[in-house]
Amino acid sequence: MKSSFRTELNWGDFDEDQTAYCESLQKLLKIEDGEQVTIWTCENASEQIGLRTSCYLLKDKDVEINVVNTFTAMHDYMKHKEVRFDIRHTAECHAELLAHFYKHSTYPISEVMKRDYVQSGEKLLRSESVVRSWQHGEVIDDLETRDDAFILECATRLHNEMPDQEFINAPRVIGEVLGHSVQSLSDTWIEYRLRSLINSNQLAYKGNLNSMRMYEIKVI
Repeated sequence: MKSSFRTELNWGDFDEDQTAYCESLQKLLKIEDGEQVTIWTCENASEQIGLRTSCYLLKDKDVEINVVNTFTAMHDYMKHKEVRFDIRHTAECHAELLAHFYKHSTYPISEVMKRDYVQSGEKLLRSESVVRSWQHGEVIDDLETRDDAFILECATRLHNEMPDQEFINAPRVIGEVLGHSVQSLSDTWIEYRLRSLINSNQLAYKGNLNSMRMYEIKVI
């Protein structure tokens, strides 16, 4: 029997993310000895954490683990083309690409690599870090304020592009950050940081903070 797991969650809906996480956990627990498991990942902290924690949760099962790294798979897919296309997360791939990657870019992991992932997965599960970054092939603990400077940079750029508007809709700023961030972020996380920047008097706002669509911000 073959099982396949993607190691990322949906963006922007905590309830859906929590449901998807619980369902994936149940699927992992139901995997039996002798099965083949394919784990999908990419070059970002979220999916790399998913790869490592999945390996940790499977450590006591006699299963064959294969990995599809959609970032490297995309590079291989585009190697004979004139353009280079870097993806930040697996969700950027359409169904036909995913089917191609599954057929041509699925590779088994060695026992040594599996042990490394298991050890890293256990460490990650025990960590209380709020923010993690993917840097130089490693998942590292990072500061909660990691993205604040970039968020302010994006907000300032929007101010410069729209000088006639004193305040800018929060979703517009969030979209700007999502579109240009090197890290794979969620809109929920960016809005949380917007509120933190408001609380630290680096952003001003008008409107109702009950919903991101009900308020506007400006850089102080």
